[in-house]
Amino acid sequence: MKARILLVMPRERQGGFLGFLTRSGLELSTAHTISDAARQLAAEPHYDLLLADAELPDGNWRDVLRLLKDSRRPCDLVVCSRCGDERFWAEVIESGAFDLVPQPYDPQEVLRIIRMALDAHARRLQHPVESSRAC
Repeated sequence: MKARILLVMPRERQGGFLGFLTRSGLELSTAHTISDAARQLAAEPHYDLLLADAELPDGNWRDVLRLLKDSRRPCDLVVCSRCGDERFWAEVIESGAFDLVPQPYDPQEVLRIIRMALDAHARRLQHPVESSRAC
């Protein structure tokens, strides 16, 4: 079964991601706002990972993280940002997201982080008692 990923990013910034993520064999859905993401999370049985832009038309990555925690389904969030300094990376990790992918986006690095997040997700599904993250 292919990993299911929801990309939450404004349409004008999705282009680069869509190409290499689709070619990598991942099952990809897209949302352009947090509201779109909320509807998709409610309608879909599950996602294995969410990739979300740090800034969205109706909020930011913290709102997406809150949405994931409220939905109570296990998965992780990877934040994609034009700002990739160490302070922001630490904030993202300390808040409970899996990782930060800064621009310029290196497809190999993005795929490496996605694989690590998906591996962590699979381990949590095998040992749900130890899991405290929610999607």
